[in-house]
Amino acid sequence: MSRARLGQLVRFALATLLLGAIFHIIFCNEAQLQLADKAGAWDALSPWAQRRLAWQVGPIGLWDTARQLDAVSLLGAFALCGVTILAGAMRWHRALQVQGLEVSKREVCRISLVAHFFNAFLLGSTGGDVIKAWYAAKLTHHKRAEAATTVFVDRLLGTAGLLMFTVAMIPWCWRAGEPAPGVELFLRYQRYQGVAVLIIGMLLVALTAIGVGFYSNALAPGSFLSRIASRLPKGETILRGLAACRAFGHARGFLPVAIGYSLIVNAAIVGAFLALAHGLHLPVPAAVLWFVVPAVTCVAALPITPSGLGVREHLFVVLLTAPAFPLVKYSEALSLSLISYTVHLAWSAVGGLVYLFLPERLSAAVESASTEP
Repeated sequence: MSRARLGQLVRFALATLLLGAIFHIIFCNEAQLQLADKAGAWDALSPWAQRRLAWQVGPIGLWDTARQLDAVSLLGAFALCGVTILAGAMRWHRALQVQGLEVSKREVCRISLVAHFFNAFLLGSTGGDVIKAWYAAKLTHHKRAEAATTVFVDRLLGTAGLLMFTVAMIPWCWRAGEPAPGVELFLRYQRYQGVAVLIIGMLLVALTAIGVGFYSNALAPGSFLSRIASRLPKGETILRGLAACRAFGHARGFLPVAIGYSLIVNAAIVGAFLALAHGLHLPVPAAVLWFVVPAVTCVAALPITPSGLGVREHLFVVLLTAPAFPLVKYSEALSLSLISYTVHLAWSAVGGLVYLFLPERLSAAVESASTEP
């Protein structure tokens, strides 16, 4: 078995374990609530009886919670999720323009939808970003290295923008708690402290990468890194990609435009969750969600499990069921995560339909990206 295949299996197993643990905790919580309504004693049951009861009544309780969502909230979340894809596509289009790559906005939107499809359904090492890179390379034969670099830069700027947005939300979220207003979440709860420290660390890494890649001479021709890259296989292509990174730092107006599109993406992400939380009647202050949603999105983007499965659900449950929010049920926090992921999958299905009707030359590019390492 290859190392790449083993890594995929390990990550998939980890995701399965995390999801299984989260569902078990939620189902146990639902079973205890239902047992208490009937004047039953949870502690009087044997461990096996507790597990059996949890998996008998827990799924029904979770489904009843999800059914509280109204159609207006669901459609609003779906529309805002589409805004994130569209704004991200426009940001990537601007990056392509910096490299002198003329790809129409319509083509960029179609590629972004297909990449969204592969991000959700392709759980291996080849994801949506690789699909975008191959698309752009096939459409711009004369600048393949530069086209691939635009995908990396777009992902870097999008992640950095989301991290900065999350850090900016910390002061607003600092005092938020119901029914006891004035709860300093980041002073009382280590779960919030740990996530904040991780987000700040990720932001420092992202900003360092932007500073080195865009504005320093570390990637300039003749530098130490460029000399190392020239000795690698396809060194010339790597050097062209490194040189392309520096072009973004010298492109007038590129960063403000990219930041503007990133703000739209970030606001739409949080807005979609706010719509779902409103539909679920989740008793959590909006100020908390403005921090929790982007923070969970950033952490779930780390390559821990396929598509962030398990990590995302675990963080939502842990952060939204803190003692500061005693009215929030475990099933409600989990439903928020699961329904949002379902909306995400719905747009992935749209991307799948777009992929089915792509022109033959673009479809061939995706097939090559899916089969070649």
